[in-house]
Amino acid sequence: MVKTRKSDHILEITYSCVRWFLVVATSYLFLNYYHKTAEDLKLFCSMFVGAILYMGLTEFALHRFPMNSFFYRFMTRFGVVMDYFAFLSILGLTGGTHSYLYPIGFLVILHASLYWSFRGAMVATGMIILGYLFIGYWIDGGITAEDYPRHFMNVSFLLMIGVIGGIIVARERKHFVEKGIFENLAKQDYLTGLYNHRSFQEHMREIIISRRPMALAMGDIDYFKKINDEHGHQAGDAVLRMIGDIMDTLIPSAEGRAFRYGGEEFAIIFYTNDQARVTQLLQLLMEKLRMQTFYNGEETFRVTMSFGAVIRDQGQRKSELVAAADELLYQAKDQGKDRLLWAAQTV
Repeated sequence: MVKTRKSDHILEITYSCVRWFLVVATSYLFLNYYHKTAEDLKLFCSMFVGAILYMGLTEFALHRFPMNSFFYRFMTRFGVVMDYFAFLSILGLTGGTHSYLYPIGFLVILHASLYWSFRGAMVATGMIILGYLFIGYWIDGGITAEDYPRHFMNVSFLLMIGVIGGIIVARERKHFVEKGIFENLAKQDYLTGLYNHRSFQEHMREIIISRRPMALAMGDIDYFKKINDEHGHQAGDAVLRMIGDIMDTLIPSAEGRAFRYGGEEFAIIFYTNDQARVTQLLQLLMEKLRMQTFYNGEETFRVTMSFGAVIRDQGQRKSELVAAADELLYQAKDQGKDRLLWAAQTV
């Protein structure tokens, strides 16, 4: 889904660039070939100012607001409506149905299909055809018999673009979304909802390549085998799910990401080299887990975790970092469990 939004964002930026080009093209055609009276110049100027204001707001939304914000979503989807009226205005200013800019209608149809798939493409096609016929009567002065072939072909091409374009866009977007879902499934652990070992390796590599500051914490559930033996594997699965929920809730996405490393072992990558901040987050996580009561019929039990954490030194390789954190984790478990160990100091 994230990739789909990014793809839509790129398309919106492309549409925005096309709009600026069309403003220039329309201005050139109108001022050099269609400008006749002071009244039509006033009309053109008012429409020109309105277009610049709208496109300026759109640029502001595209480059200054997050994609999930209301203003961004409103401006991008409202753009389909604005493009429709811009299409009618451009035809009105540059020769009616004879305008060289008539193919703008194709872009409006494809823009609608971007958000509303095939149904949106067909609705936009119908509106474009109605607008085209309106321009034919209002600007051209009517549709004469000798113009029937030209109008027939223009309307036919609009219908073909609507049907074929709508089907292609709808199919490709469905494929894109399904691909994103399968990619997420391949990167996520089905039980905890956290990212899996493969994602951990990829994320570590990306951070090391980008030379960003980072800390790594490796965690392990204390006495997990005993939990499975005494309470059953369903109880063990419930513990894993709860830990996944706690990690996902307590670790801000801007500060780190949690992974199920394998079995009862977890890894957390923090995007900082601030040991105090990492310690604070890990202690909150450990305390939250200590307070959690698990049920197995009438029996109840509690769970703790041990952690080993390291801050990456420049030049330290991925395998070295994991090995160092793992070693600290095993030391923490040997020293009594339910603790966080930094280097040679217990916190």
